[in-house]
Amino acid sequence: MAERIMPGLGLRAFYDTGQRDWGTSVSEDLRTLSALVQARALSRGTALPASGNAGDIRIVPAGAPANAGAIAIWDATDGVPAWVYLTPQPDWEVWITDEARRVRFSGEAWVAIPRPGIVPIRILGGASHTLELIDTGSIIETTGSSPTTLIIPDGATTPFEIGTLININQVGAGVASVAAGPGVSLNGVTGGAVAIAAQWSGVALTKRGADAWVIQGALAGSVT
Repeated sequence: MAERIMPGLGLRAFYDTGQRDWGTSVSEDLRTLSALVQARALSRGTALPASGNAGDIRIVPAGAPANAGAIAIWDATDGVPAWVYLTPQPDWEVWITDEARRVRFSGEAWVAIPRPGIVPIRILGGASHTLELIDTGSIIETTGSSPTTLIIPDGATTPFEIGTLININQVGAGVASVAAGPGVSLNGVTGGAVAIAAQWSGVALTKRGADAWVIQGALAGSVT
């Protein structure tokens, strides 16, 4: 049976007897397995040092000139101590020691996984913002001095799950409004848009059905 790639971590297996580089391949795969099972890294925000200690695992910072986002293991190449790099796959998770939190690779970047009971805060200062999946479970704070509109997209564009909760707080002086995009119903108001009552007031948005949302909180009235 010829060598093939296994699901999950992508390790190699099912070698032919005496297959060339069998020993090297197995050693490389065992190193990957050792690094990624209960994966942990010392840091993801500090520059990679020129040398490390045996067993050190780090994530190369996003702004690094080379290997950005890669998992770096201090090991050896051809018997010479060196950093060995693993390319992360989408949805890999790693515990970051100096942050005491887990991160997940999105396919483009390492994203912090919210700690239980901690709600992420997203700052919004622009004139408008169409809600994104990353807004799920977060508090959005509008901080600008000019009016800001938050738009709820339809499910085909952005597939929020039923039961999604998003909180919106008006922190800046600019009036914050919530508007239903085309095909979306916003229950709890008359019309498709509503303003938050005042600075330091807030509302909660909950998706209760397909393209159906409920808004509750400090509402000023419908926006025309």
